[in-house]
Amino acid sequence: MTQANKLQSTEAVQSMLHDSAAYQAMLEREAAMKAEILARHAQEEGRIGAQIEALVEAIYLVASADGRFSGEECAELSAHVAALTEDRFSAEDIETMRSNAEGRASEGIAARATAIAECLDDGDLRRSALLAASAVAWKDGGVGQKEGIALQTLARAFGISIDELHKIMSVAHG
Repeated sequence: MTQANKLQSTEAVQSMLHDSAAYQAMLEREAAMKAEILARHAQEEGRIGAQIEALVEAIYLVASADGRFSGEECAELSAHVAALTEDRFSAEDIETMRSNAEGRASEGIAARATAIAECLDDGDLRRSALLAASAVAWKDGGVGQKEGIALQTLARAFGISIDELHKIMSVAHG
């Protein structure tokens, strides 16, 4: 077949497909499926972002429970979140999350622990949050009474026993 005949044949097929209601319906279904996949992906990304923000908040609440949040604790928070998320979030993103947590801290540890627990609805995520918060709390002089109370408040909101919290804290201390 010559090049001109191939072109005419291709154009004829395209014209027939364009006029076909079934073909148009198929294209519409494909577009709808793509839109649904993108919407689900965006929803999942939002859920993951909210969980990471809850993790950052848990760490911040524990680390700042003693009334100070040192540079070493801040660096440790960023390092833990970066490691847990495989560097998915930039240092600026993590700092924004920490700043947001600082803004909500005035609501009180119990209220924030409940909100964090609602967001971190998986037991493994909750244990990871306690582990990371414990690791940061060990920095800057160890886990003091106020930081310990903050960890216990989170553990209770998470449905984790104090005995299990102590085991998590032991792992975090290394």
